[in-house]
Order: sequence, then C-alpha cells, then structure tokens
Amino acid sequence: MPGAAASAVDPAFQWTGDEPRSGFTAVGRALRPHALHGELRVQPFAADAPNLQAGRNVFIGGRRQRVLRARPDRGAWILQLDGIADRNGAEAARGMLLEAPDADIQRDDDESFFLHEIIGLRVVTDGGIELGTVVEVLQSGAADVYVIRGERGEVLIPAIGDVVRKIDLPVGVMTITPMAEL
Repeated sequence: MPGAAASAVDPAFQWTGDEPRSGFTAVGRALRPHALHGELRVQPFAADAPNLQAGRNVFIGGRRQRVLRARPDRGAWILQLDGIADRNGAEAARGMLLEAPDADIQRDDDESFFLHEIIGLRVVTDGGIELGTVVEVLQSGAADVYVIRGERGEVLIPAIGDVVRKIDLPVGVMTITPMAEL
C-alpha cells in the first residue's frame, strides 16, 4: 500500500530475550527513535561500531535490514535502516537487539573472540593436562577471567597472553601455560 510505513519487526517473530539467537552475535541495542524519519538511536556493543556501518546487514526483530546511514552521536550511533520508514517503525524497535550472523561479524583482529565462542572450549595445558571446559567468562575490568570446570574442580584463568597461548575454535580447544599457582 503506497505511503504505508515499513515495519521493523516480523509479525511472526516472538523472541524477546536479552541474548542473541543461536548463530547470531548482538552488535547493539535500539534505544529509541531519533527524529521523524525512522532513524534509530542505537547503543553499539563495540565503540567504533564496525558491524553497524552503512552497507552492513543487521537483524532486528528477526528481520534483515541494511544499514543505509550510520553516524556517531554522543556515545551512541544514529542509524537509518532500509526497512524502517518513520518514527512509528522506529518506536516498534525500541529496546530490541541488533544482531548479525556470526559468520558476518567483523572482528578487531585475528586474536579477538566473542564470549559465546570461548564458553564451551576444552582447556588443556601446553603439557597436555586436561583442565576442563570454560563455563563462564568474568569481566573484571583489567582482564577477563575464564572459569574452567573439570575433574580438578573449578579453575580461574586470567585471559592474558602469558597464560592463554592458543585458541583453536575449529577444534574447540584453548591451550594455556599454567601460572605457578596451578
């Protein structure tokens, strides 16, 4: 129908959680509409918002949208998405996660990993001793801490280069050099 606003949300889509769907990474959250023409104020989950730039595809409300325009604005980003034409469409997206398929995520570098990729990895020492599986990542400020549970009980490993030697995602293994306390 001419003049009808496009909706940002697939009407059949029921997911409302705070975690991204399986196979997706959350790249931001829609905070509120911006102005009258369907722009969204978005809180990015990476400061420079590499996955929210013009030309990239994101999913919001289970529906794929192309980012038409993106600009930083006082700690957030203002986005224009191709499927949101007016303020009502932008209002419908308030609070929703913006997701991107895991395979499409632009990483900071080859040694950057997402939390969901770390959780579930088997952890072995460079001497071949199996410690268990990463069950949680504590974000403490200075460095993340990996919580590993296995036959030896719970072990905490700082996510620093002197300890974490290799992460092999295809194999599902993290190799570490234990600190003296282990």
